[in-house]
Amino acid sequence: MHREATLVAYRAFSDVAGKGAFFLVTVLAARLLSARGFGIFSLGTTLGWLTAVVSDFGIQLHLAREVARRPAEAGALLGSWLRARVWTSAAVFAVVALGLAATGFGDPYGAALILLVLVYIISGLVELLYYFYRGLSRSDIESTLTLWQRFGMLVIAGVVLAWRPEVTTLAVAMLVPAVLTLAYSLRLASKMAHGGRGGNGPPRSPFPTRQVFTRDVMPIGLGIVLSAMYFRVDVFLIEGWRGTEAVAQYNAVFRLVEALRLFPAAVLAVALPSLCRAIDVRPLVRVSALVTGFAMVVSLALWVAAGWLVPFVYGAAYSGAVPAFRILLVSFPLMSLNYALTHQLVGWNGHRAFAALAGAALLFNVAINARLIPTMSIAGAAWATLWTEALLTIGCVAALRLTPLGPGAEPLAATVA
Repeated sequence: MHREATLVAYRAFSDVAGKGAFFLVTVLAARLLSARGFGIFSLGTTLGWLTAVVSDFGIQLHLAREVARRPAEAGALLGSWLRARVWTSAAVFAVVALGLAATGFGDPYGAALILLVLVYIISGLVELLYYFYRGLSRSDIESTLTLWQRFGMLVIAGVVLAWRPEVTTLAVAMLVPAVLTLAYSLRLASKMAHGGRGGNGPPRSPFPTRQVFTRDVMPIGLGIVLSAMYFRVDVFLIEGWRGTEAVAQYNAVFRLVEALRLFPAAVLAVALPSLCRAIDVRPLVRVSALVTGFAMVVSLALWVAAGWLVPFVYGAAYSGAVPAFRILLVSFPLMSLNYALTHQLVGWNGHRAFAALAGAALLFNVAINARLIPTMSIAGAAWATLWTEALLTIGCVAALRLTPLGPGAEPLAATVA
């Protein structure tokens, strides 16, 4: 228990510090780039994040779950899924790059968009290795590497923005620490996979079979991709209906809420192995109570302070985003609760239900955004986020009642009937 508490504390610290560093980069970009440049930065980081999610397609969460259950086979599992992830990353990046080139989207900022996507592709490979560490209950390694990468990015990006405040040079500054972190983490993971004997790479293993991918990974991937789309599709809808400047306003306050998710993310990173091995709901109840209680307290405090906080952080030009920020704060406790519920659902092999719920959430979110953004602008997008999170909470609770409590166990509904 003491070790878990220490890991959570260290993970929370590294997440707060690491995401805080990225948040500072975002603030510097908002203040030093032109409104158009920051809008492109917002679109590029969102597109890059979605690209990384699609290229992963559930691989990293499946890897962490299987490593947690079968630590003796950790090296073989890493070797198989790392190869698969490299191929999917290359394929998705090629498709996105060709799509941007063919449509001319972002000109004269096409190079910046491509570089930002590449930043997230490289970071996605790093994230896969982080999930390998999580499965082995070594989230401390992830925490340390996160600190080095994010603070390196902050220093380089700060220097670049002071020297030449352009979105393309900022993208290059973000790419350098991501590449260096990947190189070091590959070497470290290889050593762990070889049992501390070193080596030239993770043990070569058979490429994952189509059956394994279809049965175990693809439903997780569908759920994660659909979740990512409903979570950030509003940025593209705002761009279409309200323009790039509105995207900049919404992205600025959304980043504040996203930063608040650091603590729930830290708790789930440490708790993931225990959730995957759980045979009752007690671990889920403890984790859910912790992250949701934290979210409620923080949301209330920031809701009161929103009127001065947003202009203080971003400048007076962003005061119009305060109402949207307050609505997003109301949705934050549900986001935190859903973080725990969806992890438990996947941990108990309920990945097909997870995919179905994410698909329903996406359709629901787009429908509400289509109704609210044209009339309410970014406040409408915030309301759509709140109601979508509420729908997901209801769906997860219902799905967990029908999901076996671990291998060979009865569904929750049967235990409480």
